[in-house]
Amino acid sequence: MKRFLVLLSLFFGAFFLSSVVSSEGVSSPQTLPLVSFDPIVTTTQTPTTTTTTTTVAVSVSSKQVKRCPKFEALFEQYGLLPVETFSYIAWRESRCRVKAINATWDKDGNLTYHLNKDKSWDSGLLQINSSWRTVVSKICKADLGDLTVLHDLDCNLKVAKYLLDNGGLAHWGM
Repeated sequence: MKRFLVLLSLFFGAFFLSSVVSSEGVSSPQTLPLVSFDPIVTTTQTPTTTTTTTTVAVSVSSKQVKRCPKFEALFEQYGLLPVETFSYIAWRESRCRVKAINATWDKDGNLTYHLNKDKSWDSGLLQINSSWRTVVSKICKADLGDLTVLHDLDCNLKVAKYLLDNGGLAHWGM
């Protein structure tokens, strides 16, 4: 079955590339919609080589209903750029709630609900994952394991900036 899928993907990949390159040489960059990503494939040819470059652009809603405009000045201040992307992430992850959390605990402190398969949870405006407890402790000057500090907007945005600088938007699935 895997062999069939590999052959099928190779066939469609070859078909796609042949449709991008015209008989005169190189066509203009093509855009193919794929969920919320728009791959842009540019093919250039010289007499001896062919180079194909794929750039993935992330589509972010420009509608105000899918953004958190009241935090956009702070995103810029903390270097969370592009601002529109982080405004959308805040809306998608927490619906603009600074104290959002995707887990619950019982009165004895036992985790009773978690959204993530690995039993971690996400906290604050930009939903920082609990696996970053060491980073949170260092950046926010908190006790190791004290993730309640992520409900402080300053701490949440500083950790988000660290994550952006060390792995980019992939931390938020973008």
